Amino acid sequence: MTIRLDAVNDKNRDAVLALSVREDQPFVARNDVSLRQADETNAEQPGVARPFAIYADEKLVGFCMFAFDPEEKDPAYRYWLWRFMIDKNEQNKGYGQAALQEIIRYFKENGADRLYLSTEPENARGLHVYHKAGFRETGVIEGDEAVLMRMLKGPNKTIKTFYGVDVDQAMRIRGKKGYGVSIAVCDSDGDFNTYCSGSGRYGEDFPVNPDMLFQAGSVSKPMFALTLLRYVDKGLIDLDADISGVVPEFVKKGPVSFAALLSHTAGYNLHGFPGYRADHEPLSLEDVLNGKGNTPKLRRIGPYGKQFSYSGGGITLAELAFTRITGTTLREAFQKEVAEPLGLKRTGFFQPLDEELVANAAFGWRLAQKEDPARGFHYYPEHAAAGLWTTPTELVKIGLELSRCYRKGGLLKKKTARRMMTPVLDDYGLCLDVWESEARKDSVAGHDGENWGFLTSWVFSRKKDMCVAVMYNNVTEAADEAMNDIACEIYKNAKE
Repeated sequence: MTIRLDAVNDKNRDAVLALSVREDQPFVARNDVSLRQADETNAEQPGVARPFAIYADEKLVGFCMFAFDPEEKDPAYRYWLWRFMIDKNEQNKGYGQAALQEIIRYFKENGADRLYLSTEPENARGLHVYHKAGFRETGVIEGDEAVLMRMLKGPNKTIKTFYGVDVDQAMRIRGKKGYGVSIAVCDSDGDFNTYCSGSGRYGEDFPVNPDMLFQAGSVSKPMFALTLLRYVDKGLIDLDADISGVVPEFVKKGPVSFAALLSHTAGYNLHGFPGYRADHEPLSLEDVLNGKGNTPKLRRIGPYGKQFSYSGGGITLAELAFTRITGTTLREAFQKEVAEPLGLKRTGFFQPLDEELVANAAFGWRLAQKEDPARGFHYYPEHAAAGLWTTPTELVKIGLELSRCYRKGGLLKKKTARRMMTPVLDDYGLCLDVWESEARKDSVAGHDGENWGFLTSWVFSRKKDMCVAVMYNNVTEAADEAMNDIACEIYKNAKE
């Protein structure tokens, strides 16, 4: 059997259009769609899209199409197997593997050093075929499709880079049973991509996926602020009003306002919270602030409104005042005011984590081995300060919405969003770091987060639709530095 590739032309076009896959193979685009896309691509970039008919000896058995662009700066976009199908009547005859080898030979002979393709993660049959031909997952998800790659020169070792960053090396991802990382990006071209690598649970073969829940740590704070500001826009909360009378047992001498608490200028202690075993008995906000948990009692240790002093305790006091004023929990308020309007399905102040959500939740550090095999994470009664569970994908959605609110209004009024993202002291607004980057060519906001066993880095542009979110299930000094470095590097490359 001899496999050959003939360019699609007027003589074989109709025959190619007549090819189809089985009804139980919904992952392959129809050939008429592929050929139309080829014509559209070549109208803008002549010769980049290359459609071929696949022949076994003299019999037409399939179709493939390449994206071939050696002038592309990014090597991850130069050489792609864009489409590949074997006709339903010609499957299970060895044509698929033989055709893939001929496709690989074509790219090698034309100077390609690597070849990419993508398919839905649910396409088990297709993945088996591609794995057999030497393709391996890169960890990148583009448009809900997993990207695979095969080296054509040198050892067939998958090069895992994401927006030019070797994430696995930077985050020290080691095999299938170590720690894991999940990343989502909306770049300056409007493309939305995710990257997942490693294990969501140390010691287990538990691959990270884009929908896996991670604890967000202090990124909980801007989500609380966003929720509270929705009530400000409705005229139900005044940011600058003295709320001493709402929480009198914790404010011996006023005034104190939501604005001061959210900007960390109210002078309170309790920088952060370590959390509790997942099976710990529930604690109220009052318990935490009274020192009945594992942290000291809340007290004012600095001058009011005069200096920036980061305080998870002050945020927890704000949460208590918020619940008393609104008569609702933060979990309920966030769901109604933020999650539902933005279509978020996997983000919320789930404390404790709902049983049905545990199945696809990451475990932090080695808590499953050290504390509870069934729940490798801590319980945080301090919801606003540290209690958010989410995914990088949904953090990016929130970042994009906040950026749009800043520019023209949306979920928040423009005036409200601008106040949230305007520095009060030390480049910090209302639960958001705000800074200028690259000689003021971009205006950036975001927040980092750290819970026991979890790290998060989240950054978005105030000037355009761009956002990066990185989540990792371990905490070390080196990992913390690496998180910030790769988030900044990915953001810079996503902007170009």
